[in-house]
Amino acid sequence: MFVSFRRGRKPLRSPGDAGGRGGSARGRVAGVHPVVLEGASVLLREFRSADARAASAWVGDPDAVQFVPLGPLSAAQAVDYVEQLISEAKRNPREGYTLAVVERSTGDVVGSAALGIDSRVHRRAEIGYILRRDRWGRGYATEAANLLIDFALQQLGMHRVWAVCDPDNPASVRVLEKCGMHCEGRLRDDLLVHGSWRDSLLYATVAADRPEHRERYV
Repeated sequence: MFVSFRRGRKPLRSPGDAGGRGGSARGRVAGVHPVVLEGASVLLREFRSADARAASAWVGDPDAVQFVPLGPLSAAQAVDYVEQLISEAKRNPREGYTLAVVERSTGDVVGSAALGIDSRVHRRAEIGYILRRDRWGRGYATEAANLLIDFALQQLGMHRVWAVCDPDNPASVRVLEKCGMHCEGRLRDDLLVHGSWRDSLLYATVAADRPEHRERYV
């Protein structure tokens, strides 16, 4: 189960985004650390160095990264990858949140869920997720994505949350639709994934789509 998250792609920014200036008070949230988001079946938390071995189960699996511009990574590369995430989490202001997906029933780390602030001025963020293969089809991706959306709208003051997924990835299409995200179009040759140009389906939700956030965050 995977949806693409554009790690490494520098987002387009408005002039007011530099240094967090020019936005509303909500748009100038410096960052949150550490983050713990609790759902019924999964918990999202910051990565730890000890999670590298668990991360190999998805970043090293060609099927798990089939539609993602990442990996597959060796065990040594997975260690470096996790250390990079730990380092990025401590930046101030914090622009990215790549969190470990923990299965509550076992305590196992079974994937990652990411949120990146695309623009503080326009209060816009992107989400993505990836799970190891033996945890697909259990609703974990939907729960993780909903936790990220609520975190973006409620704690980070975002107004719009978006994601892209490959048109040949119907499982992730279902996840995004279950989260109440709307398909806004198809981006041609949007991502270079494992040497091939891939189209992306663009999905998004805004605060007004989610009644629990409408009054406070519109």
